[in-house]
Amino acid sequence: MSTLIEAVWARADLTPRAGALVDGDTELGYADLREQVSRAAGLLSAEGVRPGDRIVVIGHNTVGWVIAYLAGLRLGAIVSPANNRLNADQFRDQCALLDAVTVLFDDDHRELAEHTVRPRMRVEDLAATGHPALADDHPWPNAADDAVVSFTSGTTGVPKGAVLSHAAILAGARLIADSAGLTADDSTLVLVPLFHNTGFNDQLGALLVSGGTTHLLRRYRTTDAIDELRRRQATFLTAVPSILRLLMVAPDADVVYAGAQSVLFGGSPMPASWSDELLARWPHLTLLHGYGLTEFTSGATILPPELISQKGESVGRPAPGVELRIVDGEVWVAGPTRMSRYWGQPGLTSSKISGRWLRTGDLGRLDEDGLLWLTGRVDDVINRGGEKVLPAHVESKVAELPAIAEATVFAIPDTMLQQRVGVAVILRPDTALDVDAARRLLADTLPDYAVPEHWRVYDELPRTASGKADRRAVARDYQEQDARL
Repeated sequence: MSTLIEAVWARADLTPRAGALVDGDTELGYADLREQVSRAAGLLSAEGVRPGDRIVVIGHNTVGWVIAYLAGLRLGAIVSPANNRLNADQFRDQCALLDAVTVLFDDDHRELAEHTVRPRMRVEDLAATGHPALADDHPWPNAADDAVVSFTSGTTGVPKGAVLSHAAILAGARLIADSAGLTADDSTLVLVPLFHNTGFNDQLGALLVSGGTTHLLRRYRTTDAIDELRRRQATFLTAVPSILRLLMVAPDADVVYAGAQSVLFGGSPMPASWSDELLARWPHLTLLHGYGLTEFTSGATILPPELISQKGESVGRPAPGVELRIVDGEVWVAGPTRMSRYWGQPGLTSSKISGRWLRTGDLGRLDEDGLLWLTGRVDDVINRGGEKVLPAHVESKVAELPAIAEATVFAIPDTMLQQRVGVAVILRPDTALDVDAARRLLADTLPDYAVPEHWRVYDELPRTASGKADRRAVARDYQEQDARL
């Protein structure tokens, strides 16, 4: 098998009745999944979609979304899972950049689809079609063919679409499945949007190649996630640390973690205090810390569970098949899951790819044991009067304070020092923040210039599509509130 869609077909032959997808009261076995995907691919073909055409899928996490995604892959089209938090102009621009031939949408995103003035179809209709199945002898995509254009998760600026091959998405899915030890007995609940690599690769893809079951949460709310896990427990969970933290501090956290076996986190640093708390409360858990990025399909490094307690803030060693080096403080990676290019942006591609290497834009260092420690983003470093402050490091120290559930450090423009350090925090239940006491405690672990000067308490932090706290949105919000004072 050289593609993910071939793996799905093979699994349907091997275990046709085994559970593949669960969406509320809808459950599909692998044979049923193959049948519906094949019919959907047949309908798309009849509508004129050809191999190499770009199709855009936008919607919440539903069976219809999955059917649309897999049907595009079977047909040999190039699927672009779209961020459903884009505004109409941003979505139109992405579709124009791709020259998409059709948009597949759910009812909640009809207006966005209609704004593109392109052929379109509801994913619900596609998933329920009775159209004849695509012929088995219809050409299958090759491993080297373009499969997916995955746009980076930010919601501002020029869209950047990473082009991933069929070989890359299969390798990415297998990497996660192998790292977490997934089997046909495992299940996951997709907490993040499916359009994000964590959703379509680290969960859906990994469970499909393992023969396990993917449960779909339409969209993330902590209470909804807990309700779904109370109804059906999941053995494998993965999300950014902030989502895992929200579930940890919820009153019914046992519903989430007592039935889980492995938890993979990544996307941003996990403070050591959070990992320690997870293991103290649920010692049966296997914790894995991963590091990856959209342009690399999935994980680039994995920290094995036996090092979590001592080295938990490291993101580990290169995953199998991955090469890694540090160039002028920046992390560079190479391997089979690397994107081939940015769609339609050759200049940007040449600035990010050097030979077989991807320049990640992340700052990091390798220790004497070959473990990678991330220290921030090239463009996130705060310059306070010439002193460089790495937000991720400060966040890890703030997170150790007893009252803090989550912290996001950001830059505040300053006419004298260029920038000052601010922090937005969410408090644990039934606690209060004493800023002076917090600053005194931080002075024991941080240089004075890195101790946050400005503090802001939030009930909920603004987040990117992947669930990470949106540092830039926090900074904008702070400046807007400050301007009104």
